[in-house]
Amino acid sequence: MLISRAGSGGSVGTEAGLITERAIGVDRSLPEEQVFDLLHRYFICPYCGNISRLFAVNEFYGEDGSVVGREYYLSCHDVEDLPPEEARNGTLPFRKVHHRVSDLGELKEVRITRTKPNVEVFLHAYNYDAGGHLTQRLIQRSDSFLPNFIGMLYSQLDCSYAGSGTSGSGPNIGGTNEVFISDYTGVYPDNDIFATNDGSGDASYGIQVGTGTAANSTSTYALASQIANGTGSGQLSYGSHSYVSWSAGSTNTVATRTFINQSGASITVSEVGLVFESNGYSFIMIRDVLSSSFTVANGASFNVQYTIAITVS
Repeated sequence: MLISRAGSGGSVGTEAGLITERAIGVDRSLPEEQVFDLLHRYFICPYCGNISRLFAVNEFYGEDGSVVGREYYLSCHDVEDLPPEEARNGTLPFRKVHHRVSDLGELKEVRITRTKPNVEVFLHAYNYDAGGHLTQRLIQRSDSFLPNFIGMLYSQLDCSYAGSGTSGSGPNIGGTNEVFISDYTGVYPDNDIFATNDGSGDASYGIQVGTGTAANSTSTYALASQIANGTGSGQLSYGSHSYVSWSAGSTNTVATRTFINQSGASITVSEVGLVFESNGYSFIMIRDVLSSSFTVANGASFNVQYTIAITVS
């Protein structure tokens, strides 16, 4: 493993060349492929000293469309509150934290063999003003799938064509334990399975947004504080979903939803999630706390895109 020190002009050594603030261009948006490349790199965090993977890239835009600010977030683990022995041997769970830097030149990159995980989830969030101009873009790794995702997979894997099998169960977004559908021709033949394509004006499932900041745990069953659909105080109008068409051989699927603020005041969005509907109930399978919260002005819109990707090897 070779550690390369950031050079003059904010350069960071890479296998493919040099990534620099000067080369990137401080006033133009990073191409998505470059962001994804950065999100697979590891650096030494200048705050905690951990070797950490880049977690998110956040950009702010001026009225002319130029970038007026950029932030990079590292996914680190804080062990300051743990007793020394437990911090060393990992007997207690680490507290995940995101450390922010404003220049790649502040970082030392750790050159290691970079392999993509078999399954990855990425989150895109876009903030637009009332005139439709982009004011903020965040691309970050998703925090994690949640237990209901595995529970639903189990229910499907344990199902036969004839409808036999054991239906798993998990807490819906209201906290009540409900059965997932597992029967193809059995008890629930007419209900949706793993549905996320919720319609406009409905916040029951699909992509949801909220104001909570609590970390995920194995007992997370909903957003910490979901923003309701509507035009009243503290509400956002939930739009319909769109999906990138999938074809044989494709290695990702993309879901997108737009939210409009017609409440009369600004609303802060700090968490998002992906919720599926099954057996008439809604179950959360992904939840993310945004590395940088978004302030959605009255008359403005907020767009969320989830990309689930696999790597074939």
